[in-house]
Amino acid sequence: MNNVIGFGLAGGRGVRVRPLSLEAHGYLRSKAALLLLGRRMMDWLLDILKAEGMTDFVILTKGKENRYQIKSIVGYGEALGVRIRYSPVSLDHENCGSADAVLANLDYFAIRNTLFVFPTDSIIDIDLSAMLAEHKRHGAAVTIACARLPETAIAGRYGLVLADTMGRVKGFVEKPNLEQIHNLYGAGSPDIASQSLLDTNTGFYLMDPDVLREIIGHPEIRNMRRREFDIGQHLLPWMVNNNYPVYAHQIGHMGDIGNIPSYLETMLDILHGHFTLPQSILAQHYPNSREGLMIEPETLDLTDPTSGLTLTEKMARGLVTILPPVRIGKYVRIFPGVTLSECNIGDDAEIFANATIIRSSIGPGSLIGPSTHIEDSLLGFMVELRSTHEQPVSLTRYVAIGDEVIIRGGVTLSDGVLIHPRLKVPKGVEIPAHAEIENAEQMQEYL
Repeated sequence: MNNVIGFGLAGGRGVRVRPLSLEAHGYLRSKAALLLLGRRMMDWLLDILKAEGMTDFVILTKGKENRYQIKSIVGYGEALGVRIRYSPVSLDHENCGSADAVLANLDYFAIRNTLFVFPTDSIIDIDLSAMLAEHKRHGAAVTIACARLPETAIAGRYGLVLADTMGRVKGFVEKPNLEQIHNLYGAGSPDIASQSLLDTNTGFYLMDPDVLREIIGHPEIRNMRRREFDIGQHLLPWMVNNNYPVYAHQIGHMGDIGNIPSYLETMLDILHGHFTLPQSILAQHYPNSREGLMIEPETLDLTDPTSGLTLTEKMARGLVTILPPVRIGKYVRIFPGVTLSECNIGDDAEIFANATIIRSSIGPGSLIGPSTHIEDSLLGFMVELRSTHEQPVSLTRYVAIGDEVIIRGGVTLSDGVLIHPRLKVPKGVEIPAHAEIENAEQMQEYL
């Protein structure tokens, strides 16, 4: 792995994962800086890749937020025992897609090593040494890390990779629906088809730098680089159509945080141990966890003013219900009557009496009022749910709440409602399913 260099793609604007990718109106938070189970995505990725033997990285950024937020998290890698460089600002301004960024920085840094190109909003289980060995054995120009997923999981979400029995890629289908998948494979009934496992592109690639340099001067490549030039949409189909050896390599589990349902699915998969590498990283951070309960000792020892008991004592007496797997950060105050199940609670949060949180993630510093019900939802930093026993707050079915939002008692939100940061959600508001509230004027429309 000493001859492999990582190229991290951090040029997106996080539109599909808003409002979590917003710190305030008009101010982006890099997806690489998003928290997942108490750790930034960039930390997850670097730990996973470092465990696979990689120590040299270039982060390809576009936009000041991506660059400086990532740099504030990992710097130049000294504390992690790796080397991290960043794409120059001049190239960031000019690049017109992920493939263009890779080609430009390949020459800027005079890279001769094999590239491992990875997104900064996804995590995977991967044996990188085995992938590299197969890449070399095939003499591949590009090897695509492919996860095998059921057709129902792929439909509308991921691109299909079509390969022969030797793994050589023959084509791609961009986010097909279930009917297109059935037509493509001649599948029978949907019940049978849903059990089939197909290769999907995870966005992780090994690339031969010599081949990339060879194609830079091709007129069609030069033309695409003037407009839009993405790896998955443009570079790989062009290489396959021009008979370059592109191969698929099957890996283990994958997960991404590209949208709210995917974020929650990935979080739950890690909590349930469906990943090997991320699970081992969690185990290192919570060596004393038992039966899926990952609770910081500062929280176990913290009392609440109502009962005067520590969380450990309340758990022993059955005054709170915590159903694993659950991860709870530092200095979280949990009152009697609380129920937590398959969830993540950020540092310094307060969970008041009789609140219920299921399959959800609560951001650091959030205040969850009495009798709140949260299910399959995401909260950002320092959210205040001012619920009361008489007028509870309810969030269900993929609701996402941005940083520092205040929600008054009696409010019910469900079915994909998104609330942008620093807004106040007043009592009596009725926000329809799938609405995205970006400002106070929009909020007033639903009063």
